[in-house]
Amino acid sequence: MIAHGSKNIVRFATGGAAVGCSLYFARVEGTSNVVVLLASLFFILICIVDTLQTRIPNWANLALIVVGGSYNLYIAGLSGLLISVAGLFVGLLLLIIPYLMGGMGAGDVKALAALGALLGPADIFQVFFYLALIGGVMAVLHYALAHNLVQKCRDGVVALRMFVYSRDVKCLVPSHQGEQLRFPYAAAIAFGFFAFVKWGALV
Repeated sequence: MIAHGSKNIVRFATGGAAVGCSLYFARVEGTSNVVVLLASLFFILICIVDTLQTRIPNWANLALIVVGGSYNLYIAGLSGLLISVAGLFVGLLLLIIPYLMGGMGAGDVKALAALGALLGPADIFQVFFYLALIGGVMAVLHYALAHNLVQKCRDGVVALRMFVYSRDVKCLVPSHQGEQLRFPYAAAIAFGFFAFVKWGALV
């Protein structure tokens, strides 16, 4: 019960911090940068919903795809629309493998794809680098507070031993039973975006 409460504290703390960052950037950067303003409004919405309900609504992602595509079309014409489409697909592909492995929900993948439609392929790729680092830290915090962390470590060691003796890769496939990774990944995406806005490209 204590561990479960601790996880809730982390979830609400990271979700609340992401909403706070979104409000800050909407006010400071959003007045002179339409892209930052649109993204900030998007993150305010999805971070609140994801923190409270552990899901990202499809209509919010669809709305950003439409807004992002329309904005880029207005700014750069057909080439801008093509950039939006490319950004959408790059954002989708960047998280499709973690999704297939069970590390996140479909809404998280769609959210990065929607952000890609606003930013374009080059910028969403940079956001992904920050997102990977920040999401990794959040995942570590989640597992550190899991009540069955010790058991998970033991299961991992047993699976590794079985693989060494049997050479059967199926031994390394984690069980989907029991507690799953549940933290507001929308917050990680938001932090990744704002880190990119603040510090620029990593590579």
